[in-house]
Amino acid sequence: MTDSAVLRAEAVEKSYDGLKVLDGASLEVARGQVKVIIGPSGSGKSTFLRCLALLERVDGGTVYLEGERLSGVKERDLAAHRSEVGMVFQRFNLFQNMTALRN
Repeated sequence: MTDSAVLRAEAVEKSYDGLKVLDGASLEVARGQVKVIIGPSGSGKSTFLRCLALLERVDGGTVYLEGERLSGVKERDLAAHRSEVGMVFQRFNLFQNMTALRN
């Protein structure tokens, strides 16, 4: 992984009630890049995105935003970083008269 990534995840792990959902997931996104995460239902895509958006705490591994490690940062210190990451949820009802970006 390189230091030029805007968003970087290294070996992210996440479990719920003993069920390991993510086991070493890694990703690097440079400024202006678009990435696609695909896989079958229940494979951890949404969980990984929630970890990247800092909506879920990771159990292992690290998440960096603009080179700053955010894994393990106290909850009250994450608000500024969360404002830098956007996410549209799978079942989110979009406004029909707006573009996806404006929504």
